[in-house]
Amino acid sequence: MDRRPGRGRVKFIVLVMMILAGAAGPAFGVTTFPIKRGGPEDLNRVIAVGDIMLAGSAVPVLKINGISYPFRSSGLAKLISTSDAAFANLEYPITMRQDRFMDKTYLFKGLPQTLAAIKEAGFTLVSLANNHIMDYGSQGLMDTIEQCDRIGLAHAGAGADDASAGKPAVFVRRGVRYGLLAYSLTFPPEFWAKKDRAGTYHPHYTQIQNDIQKARPGADILMVSFHWGEELSSTPKPYQEALAHLAVDAGADMVIGHHPHVAQAIEIYQGKPIFYSLGNFVFGSYSTKVDTGFMAELAYRGLRLQEVNLYPLIVCNHTTLFQPKLAEGPVARKIIKNLYRISKKYNTGIMLTNNCGKVVIPVQ
Repeated sequence: MDRRPGRGRVKFIVLVMMILAGAAGPAFGVTTFPIKRGGPEDLNRVIAVGDIMLAGSAVPVLKINGISYPFRSSGLAKLISTSDAAFANLEYPITMRQDRFMDKTYLFKGLPQTLAAIKEAGFTLVSLANNHIMDYGSQGLMDTIEQCDRIGLAHAGAGADDASAGKPAVFVRRGVRYGLLAYSLTFPPEFWAKKDRAGTYHPHYTQIQNDIQKARPGADILMVSFHWGEELSSTPKPYQEALAHLAVDAGADMVIGHHPHVAQAIEIYQGKPIFYSLGNFVFGSYSTKVDTGFMAELAYRGLRLQEVNLYPLIVCNHTTLFQPKLAEGPVARKIIKNLYRISKKYNTGIMLTNNCGKVVIPVQ
């Protein structure tokens, strides 16, 4: 009997070997090896999620189930709480103010208890640079900053003027300094900070380059966050690519995008990960147009990137009721395969490993 493996199996083995060697270019592999999480002294792990907005349609559910309810999903809770640093986009002001921005359809605000729940879940760094943080004016923004400072939640991307909005946030754990710069490229322009006006940090090319170069000496791992792109579009716009590459060329260790509410491509550029959009994490809306997303985990040994893991999420609030879930089985495979599909143009290799994705990091 001929016991040689069939050609399909040989191709699969070769493909996996090429992926592991970083030589396969754009590839999607499937393996049963689990993602191995090291001990507390092994790797420094950074978690990044997209939009968090614990207001709007989520309020009645939070009143019934408790403010911390969105973060109780066991698998996700452990990943976030055991990370060394965890990032999210805070997509609403924390304020009791009633004066709101009138020329806008959707306005949100949340209670201080919701911010405390975000911190208690394990999040350590948040971007305030988005198109909702000024929904209740400059005082609503300043209330948010005051609450972040009060509970020790590092923040960047908005402030009393453009100088303060542009300051990097730094969070330190186990001797590693995690820095964050955050920018908003979304409207309305009335939300953008100026020399004499509070608001979000709206950049230009030279400014981004200068900001990163100034922040670089004060951070061991520097994150750059952009609120950008087109809502509900899975395709990054050319300006997103240009700004992401500019940020990495200037010294960023990773680029984290959000605003489209859906996932966009992943790119490894100059050995640094770019997440053009992570999609929603928990967002107070019952929109039927947003049902999945993903959470990224970056593992560093020292300051060298070792792993980029992708955890597929179910975020359809009709079924999850504002508690994101880790996807499993066919749903997880579908989400990871879609990430591979939309990332192919960037030659991004992704492997499926026990309901999770592992991005191939090319050998430098």
